[in-house]
Amino acid sequence: MAKVGLQLYTVKDETAKDFFGTIRKVGRMGYDGVEFAGYFGAKAADLKKVLAESGLKAAGSILVLEEFEKDLAGVLAYGKEVGCPAMLVPGIWGDDVSTAEGVRRSADRMNRVGAACKKLGMKFLFHIHGTEFADLGGRTPMDILLERCDPALVNFEADVYWIEHAGVDAVQFLKQHGKRCPYIHCKDFKDRTTKRDVEVGAGAIDMRGVVRQARRDGAEWFIVEQEAFDMPPMESAVISLRNLRRLVTEH
Repeated sequence: MAKVGLQLYTVKDETAKDFFGTIRKVGRMGYDGVEFAGYFGAKAADLKKVLAESGLKAAGSILVLEEFEKDLAGVLAYGKEVGCPAMLVPGIWGDDVSTAEGVRRSADRMNRVGAACKKLGMKFLFHIHGTEFADLGGRTPMDILLERCDPALVNFEADVYWIEHAGVDAVQFLKQHGKRCPYIHCKDFKDRTTKRDVEVGAGAIDMRGVVRQARRDGAEWFIVEQEAFDMPPMESAVISLRNLRRLVTEH
């Protein structure tokens, strides 16, 4: 059964104040694991212990590509010790995504990081952020990434909010490329006009269709993420978990 995790950026204010305490609260909510967006100076051994005490798995950790390249051995050793099955890059911007040459160059850089991850038994995933669907003269950055990134080394975390935000149907995208998306970022929006964040399963995105297709393709993790709220983020995270757990278990 696919697992349900929380991207800790959802509760970034809480983690900044009390990283370990927030992780323990997430464990009590009933999540299966967490995806990291920073470690707040925690030692890997201490973080691993807190996860175990909280009944949580490390789903993965997101760092910008430059952080991997600056200290690849150290970054991967930390992730391995904590128990991350995957390391992730949150996207590419500027010239790296606005030109075909930049996208190809970024893909080659990611292949090198992915090869290092593979040696340690970890996946390396690119988090789709919407900018990858811009037109580059008849092709998109996403087309180039799918072609240039070696599937044995680099695959994808499909953020359905950003895919839909870019005007692409998330379910259709997964029907085409879901086999390369073992992680799904489940992030919803209230309507297609404002695109304001809302709890997973309470908005306009066909989250049921997303989960159904992703399950067919063997998705391993469904990760809740939210950035704007109409209630305290910790309360929001409970609602998203409840809604997403229902969808995951009914398919």
